[in-house]
This record gives sequence, structure tokens and C-alpha cells, in this order.
Amino acid sequence: MITDAQVHIWNANTPEEPWGPGAESHLPDPMPAERMLGLMDEAGIDRAVISPAGVAPNRSPACAQAAAAKYPKRFRVMGWFVPKLPEQYKLLPRWLEQPGMCSLRLSMNEPEHQKLFAEGAFEPVWKACIDQDMAVAVWTRSGPALMEPVLKKYPNLTFIVDHFAWAVPGEARESKVKAMESLARFRNVHVKVSSLPLVSGSPPPEYEDLHPLIKRVHAAYGAERLMWASDQTQTMGKNRGTYTQNADIIRKYAASYLPAADVQMMMHGTAARVFKWPAE
Repeated sequence: MITDAQVHIWNANTPEEPWGPGAESHLPDPMPAERMLGLMDEAGIDRAVISPAGVAPNRSPACAQAAAAKYPKRFRVMGWFVPKLPEQYKLLPRWLEQPGMCSLRLSMNEPEHQKLFAEGAFEPVWKACIDQDMAVAVWTRSGPALMEPVLKKYPNLTFIVDHFAWAVPGEARESKVKAMESLARFRNVHVKVSSLPLVSGSPPPEYEDLHPLIKRVHAAYGAERLMWASDQTQTMGKNRGTYTQNADIIRKYAASYLPAADVQMMMHGTAARVFKWPAE
């Protein structure tokens, strides 16, 4: 079985289901649940965790939740925490009571979010995740090092480094990988080995520059704390390869140097455990 730890879906922009102001989708056409299921079937993907798309007003999970309700064996939802909405703080203690919800995601790319983080405004998020034994994925293009004080304070927080620490080619790549490796000493830290075609500077299908980095992170964490994710539809929108090629980075090419059991753990087992989504 393969569990994709992150995809995006969205419906057409209509008066009945409008997008947020100024929203732009990853692709020119809608990506409803049925279209995503067709892509998943073609690529050999059994199920996926939906991260609500940016076109949704305030990252609303409604479209994702509708898909999870209609196809409960194929989809679950990683809902965004949106700090500017006061009702989100009230919702935190019962986050997992939302239909289809399996985890929480938080962006630290916005200056206002970074300011709130520095002020300790996200303490209720960390505590709610611990209380509900719920994973939180933090998405930051600057790398995961900023999370170290939180991980020291909350050793029981199930934390996910998003998008392979965004270790894209450039001067900062090595520092991000080293930060990823360093956080492995916190046993509840996991890495979403995701959006890999966008992290790579090499062409498909091998994406050769990724494999030395995958080996390093695998050595630091072990497969039981790594989870593959495609980040469809970002990779499609930037013409960085097909869904099948995305999955094959681990399923085929990493399989040439990793044990088969580790590949299966990265492609399914870790996500199934962290998101409490056992195979049926």
C-alpha cells in the first residue's frame, strides 16, 4: 500500500463555492477529488492526505472534508491552522473532532506568523496537539532550525518537518539538511519527504541530486520517521515531472540503496502510524 502524505484538491471558482480574493490555483483547471483519484490510480497511489488548497478562503478545509466524506478509504485531511481567525483558537481543543481530520498544519513563511511564533502565540497549538496526540507539520522555507526551542520544551509533541526542510539547491541547502539531521535527536520529530521534484535541481526521472540527501536523512531518522508525499499539484504546475515519477523517487530509485521494508515504511507505514490511519 502507498499513502501519499500530501496532495491538494480544489473545485472550480463559482458563486456557490468562491475562491478567496486574488487566489490562483496551481493548475489552470480544477482538481476535484475525482480527478485526483484518477491521477492516484494511474500512479499506483492507494490513498492520500489532503492539505487544503490555497484557493480556499482562509484555507478552509470544506472541499477536502467533502472528499474525505465521499471517499473515506482514499482521503483524510490535514487542516491548516490560520492564526488570524480567532475561532481557530477555540477550535484547537477539538481539532480532531472535525470530519475527516487527521492532523494540523501551520505555515511559518509569513512575517506575521514568525512574529506570533516569537511572541509565544502558538503555545495553544503545541499543547492542543499533545493533548490530542496529533501531529503538526510546520512549513517554513527557511528551514526547521527555529523549531528547536519548541521541541526541547515539548518532547511529546509529534512534529513533522515539512517539504524536506525545503532543501533546494543553493547556499542554504547544506544548512537546512544539517538542521534536519540535528532535529533527529528529538524522537518525536518526523520528516515529510515531500515536494521532492521542486527541491531537486536535477531532471526527472532520477532527480539525482536528491539521493545523497535522502541517504543522510534516512541515516539520521530511520525509515520509521520518514514519510513520502507528492505535493501534487504543485509539482504538476511547475512541470517537474509526473505523479508516477514523483513516487518513483523513493519507490524505484531510493529502493536501489534502501531495504525494501524501509521503502514500504516511507511510502506508507510512517504516515499510517502518525496519522492513525491503519490499512483496511
